[in-house]
Amino acid sequence: MPEVTIIHWFFALLMAVILGSFGNVLIHRLPRMILSEADDLAEEPLNLSHPASHCPKCLNPLHWWQNVPLVSFILLRGRCGECQADIPWRYFIVESGSLLIGALSLYYWGWSWTGLFYFLFLYALWVISWIDAMHYLLPDLITLPLLVLGLLYHFCLSPSAQVYDTIFASVFGYALLRLVYHIHYALTKREGLGFGDMKLYAAIGAWLGLMLLPTVLLTACLLALVWALAARAFRSRSPLIPLGPFLSLGAVIGLFYPRWLLHLMGA
Repeated sequence: MPEVTIIHWFFALLMAVILGSFGNVLIHRLPRMILSEADDLAEEPLNLSHPASHCPKCLNPLHWWQNVPLVSFILLRGRCGECQADIPWRYFIVESGSLLIGALSLYYWGWSWTGLFYFLFLYALWVISWIDAMHYLLPDLITLPLLVLGLLYHFCLSPSAQVYDTIFASVFGYALLRLVYHIHYALTKREGLGFGDMKLYAAIGAWLGLMLLPTVLLTACLLALVWALAARAFRSRSPLIPLGPFLSLGAVIGLFYPRWLLHLMGA
């Protein structure tokens, strides 16, 4: 693996934090775009570039210096520069998370195509987890390209046997959750899973392969159960649990856990 220099770190982290800012745009606007397409009463067309970034409270457009990732939030102390309304901490957390993903990708895979591909994988999981947690929605605009990108990565950079494994894993992942969906619906007459969960699980299979899929699903289910029990303890009724963030976290654990073991063992 080529040596990673200070210049590599600078550009990798710079691009990561910029994409973190774009991730906030996706989290805020993409669900509204999807929902507005299904609503004939939508007042104003919305896309990822229009209208320009603005304060949702006073609607004043942001100056360039008020839109610098991480830095502006700190300098403005988490408040709008015009009306002093609070800026949600989500913006800072999403950008910080993207920065961390960039650092991890460069640390584990170096300045390489593999590092770039896995950064995009982890970045997409990070963004889509926020969307699902906030809107109970896993957009095809992210899950399907993530699936294609995983297959493309293995087709270009992996042995042929691994290519077939990831293709089979993506098909198996979708089919498994589709089967669970139909069994649950037959027993309860209620939808227990969304089709977005199936597509996300298929995409994770395309990246991680068949061997890690059961681990990902088991980890996701256990984490979701713990979350549900904790939420139920503080609420009068059972909460609706989005599966996307837990599938994503299970995928991250499945991806990094072998590497953490190797590092602990000094390998």
